[in-house]
Amino acid sequence: LEAQAATGGIVDLLSRERYSVHKAVERGLIENTSTQRLLNAQKAFTGIEDPVTRKRLSVGEAIQKGWMPQESVLPHLLVQHLTGGLIDPKRTGRIPVPQAVLCGMISEDLGQLLQDESGYEKDLTDPITKERLSYKEAMGRCRKDPLSGLLLLPAMLEGYRCYRAASPTLPRSCVR
Repeated sequence: LEAQAATGGIVDLLSRERYSVHKAVERGLIENTSTQRLLNAQKAFTGIEDPVTRKRLSVGEAIQKGWMPQESVLPHLLVQHLTGGLIDPKRTGRIPVPQAVLCGMISEDLGQLLQDESGYEKDLTDPITKERLSYKEAMGRCRKDPLSGLLLLPAMLEGYRCYRAASPTLPRSCVR
């Protein structure tokens, strides 16, 4: 769910619509207990307001100005990087890491961290092999769910092909 919040919104698996964290809570898509954690992830998509200038900043810019700790948003920026590029709330579309460094959206050090695959944390578990995986490794094993369009990790279940989302909190989608 954090990956969804950081890349554009929580997906309603039935309608395929994306919703902000607050709207997802209102619609019953997520529990209220997850709200704060998901709002933090959502900032990677929406950016934050500079408390001095009131201008919208990307989280990379907020890190450089000291408004956000890098370690708290690094996982969300990594998900953006691995799913097509960083999101700048002031622009449309995705921005590759090298371009984000050149335009000052992120520091050179942060750019190197995002591109260094040896530093990717293995914080997901393959539901079949129980092997610990990085987000990138998990994405490589995923299949696209025909109903939601989400990338889901395959899992076997008595005559069904089931997919578990790369996020352990998403429901399963099963097809015969």
